[in-house]
Amino acid sequence: MTEPHEFLAFDPAAATVIRQPPGSGYGNWVGGKVSFDPISGTFALFYRERRPLEHGRAGVCGVAVGDDGIVFNEVWTATKDDFAANSIEEGHCVRIGGEWRCYVSYEMAGTSTWRIDVIRSDRIEDFDVQSRRTVLWPHDYGIPWIKDPFVMPTDDAVWIYAAVPPRTGPVVEGNVVHAGPLDATVLAASTDGLYFPTIEYVFEPPGDDSWHGRRARLNSVIEWSDGYLATYDGGRTFYDNYEELAGIAVSPDGRTFERSTERWVSGRGAGVRYACAVPAHDSTFVYFEFTRSDGSHDMRVARVDG
Repeated sequence: MTEPHEFLAFDPAAATVIRQPPGSGYGNWVGGKVSFDPISGTFALFYRERRPLEHGRAGVCGVAVGDDGIVFNEVWTATKDDFAANSIEEGHCVRIGGEWRCYVSYEMAGTSTWRIDVIRSDRIEDFDVQSRRTVLWPHDYGIPWIKDPFVMPTDDAVWIYAAVPPRTGPVVEGNVVHAGPLDATVLAASTDGLYFPTIEYVFEPPGDDSWHGRRARLNSVIEWSDGYLATYDGGRTFYDNYEELAGIAVSPDGRTFERSTERWVSGRGAGVRYACAVPAHDSTFVYFEFTRSDGSHDMRVARVDG
C-alpha cells in the first residue's frame, strides 16, 4: 500500500500561485480552504487576506470559483467590519443539500472570542453577511474560542473539524515549568450542519519538544485506503502560530488519528501551512500557504496524480 507521504508527495516551491498576499514582508499573507462540488463541477475557494498586527490583521475575505482547480474568479467579498470583527480567520465554502454554505471563523470586535458562523444561499454571489448564523459558539462547550473550520458533509450528517484550546496546560516539576500545548482539534457532528450539540476532541498534541509537539490543527480530512487521511499543522513554539509546519495523519474512522512524526513538505526553511487536500478529477489538489523569501505568504496549489 502506498504510504501517505508518497500519496501526497509534491514540491511546494514548484506549485502554482493562485493568490498573492496584500503586501510584501512579514505579516502579509493570503490563504484559505477549497471544496469541490461534483454535481456542478465547481471548485469553491474561501480565502482571507491578512496584514501585520499593527495594520489591522485579517480584514478581507471572499469566495472565488473555478472549474479546473487552478484558475479562480472572485464572486463574493466581505470585510471584518461587515462581521463586526477584530479579524477574520479561516473559513470553508461547501455545497450542502442543494445550497451553498460559507462557514467562517472570526474574532468578535472588542473581545478575544473566536466563533464560527454560517452564511447560506442558493448562489455564492448572493451571500449576505447580515444573514449569518452562529453555529459553533465556544462558551456553549466551556471553552474560550473555536476557529478554523473544515467542513465534511457525509450521507446523513455534517462534520466540522475545528481548532480549540488544548485540554492540558504546562507541566510543573518542582521549580521547572515545561511549555504546554497550544491548540487541539475537535469534531462537531450535526444532522443539518446548523445545530451541533457536542464537540469531541479527536486530535491533540503530544506536548513534547518535537517539531509538531505543541500544535494539532487538522486542516482537511479525505477518504483514503480503508479510512481517512488528514493534513495538519504542527509546531513547537508560539512563533509557529504564524509559521507552522505541515504534517499528515491517518484515521480508520475520522475520530481517532495517528500522526506521522515525519515532516511532510516544507520550503527552503519556509513554512507550508493550512494545507487543504481536495480530491477531484482523479487527482488530489493540495492548497496551502507558502512562506516567500520576503516573509509574506502566498496561496498555492499542487495537483497530485495517483
